[in-house]
Amino acid sequence: MRKFKVGITIEADTTETVKQVGNLIQNAVDKVEQEDIIKLLTKVAKNPKIVKTALRYI
Repeated sequence: MRKFKVGITIEADTTETVKQVGNLIQNAVDKVEQEDIIKLLTKVAKNPKIVKTALRYI
């Protein structure tokens, strides 16, 4: 099976924030099934406000 890589750019006020976001994204990609990540990000793309709502319940 062929593997593909994706690069992203993270902009923030501090390098610590960039590192933290990068590490958290990599951790999620490593530990969560790809289909679930696709479902989650699709819902967030359609309705970004859903994140704040979801965080209230976590």
